[in-house]
Amino acid sequence: MQLSAEFPQEHLIELKGLSPAFVGRITLYQQSNAINAEIDIVQSESGKIYSHVKSLYNHDDPREVLDLCVHYLKEFLDASKN
Repeated sequence: MQLSAEFPQEHLIELKGLSPAFVGRITLYQQSNAINAEIDIVQSESGKIYSHVKSLYNHDDPREVLDLCVHYLKEFLDASKN
């Protein structure tokens, strides 16, 4: 995934093995010197939130928080399968 210097940033993650009607969405926000993130599963067409996964606050590095968000999204999807 490509990171830019501008915020907010939205990253869409293909959810392989699930309905193509849904994608994972990670949104990064910059607030003062901290990076915050929202992790959601959204409808592909409308962008409407289907499920909120997690919010992360007060991180320093956008790349690290993005990687952490992907990890939490994977954990959420794995837990949903069981």
